[in-house]
Amino acid sequence: MEPLIDAIYRLLPTKAEAALSASLLRDRLENHHELLECTNKKTRYQKVKRLLDKLEADKAGKIFVQPQGKENLYWKRCEPEQQLHYLLTQLSLFQDVIKQRLPASQQQQLADVMQNLPGNKTNWLRKIYIAPSSVWQPPKLDPAVTSVVYQAIEENKAFSCDYTTLKGITRRQTLVPWGLMTKAEKVYVLAIRRGSTKPAPITYALMSIRNAELGDRQTLLEGLPPDTDLRTYCEAHNIGSFAAEAKQITLVVRFYGNAGRNIKETPLSDDMRVQELSNDCREVRATVYNSVELRKYLRGFGEQAEVIAPPDLRQQMVAELHAWLTRYQTK
Repeated sequence: MEPLIDAIYRLLPTKAEAALSASLLRDRLENHHELLECTNKKTRYQKVKRLLDKLEADKAGKIFVQPQGKENLYWKRCEPEQQLHYLLTQLSLFQDVIKQRLPASQQQQLADVMQNLPGNKTNWLRKIYIAPSSVWQPPKLDPAVTSVVYQAIEENKAFSCDYTTLKGITRRQTLVPWGLMTKAEKVYVLAIRRGSTKPAPITYALMSIRNAELGDRQTLLEGLPPDTDLRTYCEAHNIGSFAAEAKQITLVVRFYGNAGRNIKETPLSDDMRVQELSNDCREVRATVYNSVELRKYLRGFGEQAEVIAPPDLRQQMVAELHAWLTRYQTK
């Protein structure tokens, strides 16, 4: 279990404007096992104060104290290595969630930290449940592939692989990766294919990559431009929504029954407006991309969603419904 003095030191801020008093530290650590042994708030305060005085003496020059009224305020000098240790410790609690987003070397660091954590820190894991999808399971990635791909990204190298498209066509190709993009349960490599005339990268599903081999170093012209980051690039080019070729439309859709009751909490766009037409019908108007993802979203509501506008999207939904009906009636 983490000693109280270590917990106090960990919580001390590294900026004077965020300094904490002994009473605030006591309140933040009120459930610490050492403080639970104290009989009342006064004795808990006294214990925290004694440990702060000890820290000030043991870490001379690293702990700062500023008198303010009846209490002193405390903060500490920023120590990057110590802060990194705390960060790794915190990240290690979510190892299963983030490990597919980190280079192999950092995954190993997380594994090492996780293995050496005192027992009480892993207690947090008992109180978290990340529910899986009720429809699909996350893809199982080949560790040999992820090791090569992540190393290529980390070291700015190309890699060769067998890539299978959605149409089932597999080709050997060399990819120059810019980085990783995650969406829902899947991880994608944003990369440029060597020999392609397109200057912009496209997405390659990591689960569809086989037999990856590390290649040579990229040139500056091939890799992610040094003056930007992947998030900025993807948002600017609308890559994350898989709607780069889609047109913006003003969608008007009516939801019936309980469908769309919580749509304000998960809006379709910044300009979305919701009008309650009746207790069982609400009309939503929003500027969106007419993408495959949008149409999947609308289909998911079945008869509880009706596209009102634009007319061509409404007709497309009608044609799909007729195709569904025909398919079900012919068997």
